[in-house]
Amino acid sequence: MILFRYLFTCITILFLYSCIGSMSMEFNSARTYARIEDNLVEAEKWGLKALEIEPDNSQVPWFLANEVYRPQKKMDKVAEMFKLALNRADTNLERPFKSAGKAINTVHQAIRNEASTIHNDGIKLLNRGKKNKAMSKFLFSMELNPRLVENYIALSDMSYERGDMEKTMQYLDKGFKINSSNQNLIFRKSKYARETKDYDLAISSLQQIKTDDKKLKLLVEKEIFMIYIDKEDYKQAIEFGSQLFDKLYENTDTEDLVLSETCYNLAVCYRYIGYDLYNSVADVIQSATEDKKIIAKTLKDAEAAKEYLSNAKEKFFDASGFNPDDKTSANYAKELSKVIKQLRKLFIPALKEKM
Repeated sequence: MILFRYLFTCITILFLYSCIGSMSMEFNSARTYARIEDNLVEAEKWGLKALEIEPDNSQVPWFLANEVYRPQKKMDKVAEMFKLALNRADTNLERPFKSAGKAINTVHQAIRNEASTIHNDGIKLLNRGKKNKAMSKFLFSMELNPRLVENYIALSDMSYERGDMEKTMQYLDKGFKINSSNQNLIFRKSKYARETKDYDLAISSLQQIKTDDKKLKLLVEKEIFMIYIDKEDYKQAIEFGSQLFDKLYENTDTEDLVLSETCYNLAVCYRYIGYDLYNSVADVIQSATEDKKIIAKTLKDAEAAKEYLSNAKEKFFDASGFNPDDKTSANYAKELSKVIKQLRKLFIPALKEKM
């Protein structure tokens, strides 16, 4: 019986060797031991010899990774063979297959596909709270396919959670070098830049998004509007936000709550500038100065304050109009009526009289 198995193995090896002349006897022996004899020890021995004899054949390390080391769960060896295969010339697979509807015909394609699978394994580990193991998966996947942007996104998120903003941005920058139009990368870069108060970077990142999707365009513009507010660039926020509101209003799909929120934010911007001017006017009046230049400038400021606060009042009323449950905006509008009246009835006439 043993003699029969030995003869069968030898005949099979010779048959394979004669059929595939480009493959070494060592490689054919390795495959025979793995596939027919189920002898992974001998398969590894002959496979390692084949690695030396066929230094350009990426099928050899691919075979060792999948048919020798993976069944033994020697994942370090699997990784080593994958990397070795990528450093060799790409070759056709013995057994092409499909993954997610895509034909996988070569060794390199198969390893890139493995990278996606490993990334997905990392996501599963991350969802189970196993962060260190997940990170190892993402890093390994990145080695197998440096162009898989999802790894950079995942690693940037993990770095952000650890409070390492420098590493966070480094991963995003690496991702940008591969795909500068990836929206997930762009939104994250904007978000993290915004949190570190690098508002110009946050805005410029969002401005990189080029799309014909109207909903996405409006979403991007809403983000930019909010960043101008965070930046306390209220005049720019008003200019940008007013144009945004017109676009949102013209879009029949925009919900009233979104319109209400936009009006409220515009009102806040108008109110901030208006109150800033109002306070400077009040300070000059209290100083009782007789300097005509100062009084003239203060009169202009008072008129501007009245205009900004009137716009704020109008926008607060609009906000409550689009959202009847928003009592806060309506109350703010009523409070502003008193301030506007003070400017119109007291401050401006007093300044004009001094002129």
